[in-house]
Amino acid sequence: MKLLVTGASGFTGTALIRFLAPDKDIQITSLARNVPSRPYPGGDITWVAADLLNRDRIFTLVSSVKPDAIIHLAGLNRGSAADLFMTNVCGTQHLIEVISSTNPDCRVLITSSSAVYGYPGSSPITEESPFQPLTEYGAAKAAQDNLALMHYRERGINLTIARPFNLTGPGQADTFLCGKIIRQIVEFEQGKRDSLDLLETQSARDFIDVRDVVRAYWALVTHPRFEEDCTGKAFNIGSGRSCPISEVIATLEKITGVKYPVNLPTDPQQITIPSQQSDISRIYNVTAWKPEIPLKKTLQDMLEAERARI
Repeated sequence: MKLLVTGASGFTGTALIRFLAPDKDIQITSLARNVPSRPYPGGDITWVAADLLNRDRIFTLVSSVKPDAIIHLAGLNRGSAADLFMTNVCGTQHLIEVISSTNPDCRVLITSSSAVYGYPGSSPITEESPFQPLTEYGAAKAAQDNLALMHYRERGINLTIARPFNLTGPGQADTFLCGKIIRQIVEFEQGKRDSLDLLETQSARDFIDVRDVVRAYWALVTHPRFEEDCTGKAFNIGSGRSCPISEVIATLEKITGVKYPVNLPTDPQQITIPSQQSDISRIYNVTAWKPEIPLKKTLQDMLEAERARI
């Protein structure tokens, strides 16, 4: 199989390449704005510097590679509204246009986000839950979803959409909640701080290990009945449970045997999304995928990776 991965140097892209590299039957073309100085070794992997906003460059690449499948991970999750919409929506538009004209039979998996749902209530969130994003990132991802499904309906593009919930895993940056907590705990161990600084600990999130997520992406894009069972559909990817931030801290305290004081703002911030919990029955029914890595194992691995990095 010839696979094209956009955003391959990011957190999820790195996990995907690591997962697929041992398979000698997969030829991977990895696209990134900035090719890493030390790309992941092994496998049949070609790294290419490319920006999805450069349509001519993407046209040339896709035409030459002629991939059997594309896993589209590229995008922004932080920045101005203009940057978020330009990268997530216009970048996806360019990719779909190129596929439509050069390689219409290619399978395409587009990664979205649970941020499109906002807070629909405490019940498990299905793929049919209405879009009501509460952030500019969520709004950009909702626009990306609608754009992709429009092209499916109008052009018959063989695409499916994956909506991961709160990603975790070794190597996660401290711009994400679990990455932030892990970084602070390692600093606590080094004597650089005597408490954890967080905005709140009461909201609950559906945490899912990135290594489970990339398995889900692969299960979808390689599904034997992709055209019949996956195209034109969205799939939630999560743990299926809602975990309070306080439970994350308590789990880490059990792992390390240390009690961590937590500093919270004097004026508590309003919690716009009290909880999220995914309904993952659709992807299980179609591919038999389900998460395998418990949160405790994820947090242990994150701690070890951060200690090694330091």
